[in-house]
Amino acid sequence: MANWDRLAEQSQGMYATEDYEKAGYRLMMEKVIYASDRKSRTTYDLLVKNFSAYRELFDQMGMDIKHVAFHTFIVALPRHNVSTRMKLAETRFALVLCRLYDDKMNSAEIVAGEAIIGLEELEVAYHELLNRELPEKAELNELVATMKAYGIARQAESSDEQPFEVVIRPAIIEVLGETALLQLAAHAPELNTEIDDETT
Repeated sequence: MANWDRLAEQSQGMYATEDYEKAGYRLMMEKVIYASDRKSRTTYDLLVKNFSAYRELFDQMGMDIKHVAFHTFIVALPRHNVSTRMKLAETRFALVLCRLYDDKMNSAEIVAGEAIIGLEELEVAYHELLNRELPEKAELNELVATMKAYGIARQAESSDEQPFEVVIRPAIIEVLGETALLQLAAHAPELNTEIDDETT
């Protein structure tokens, strides 16, 4: 197991013991650490430089951590499903974002690993994928906040041209990987039933 005191001493004053502890705690709580995020660069650097130590630590808690160097983020993924399922509205939103990100990837519209989605694109995606209306702005804000907690999306700064934009972040590929998508698919019968009810 890593000895943070020893690592702090070896850093020759660059880092304190609590810096190593905070880095691990942040990854545990935030799930994804992006080097590009404000106040995250030091945490990211500590995690990368001591990756094997943190990997061992997280392994003891039944989690895998992965460093995606190309997009400069580290993600922590539980090996077991211990949390409650996403709410239905969150599931819908996550699946729509996943599809939109894939579309942007295929059309080479990804910038620094991120895809920017406008309100009109979201509306079209909800109609085409779910045959539903896009949630109202207040609910939409809550959904984006939830996705931010998963490290897969954030709300962009608003502009006159686009009053609402969602930035889909590159960790969506890892966070909503095969296992997570299978868990989301647990909502599929419920999703399909509602869609069928509304289209009949």
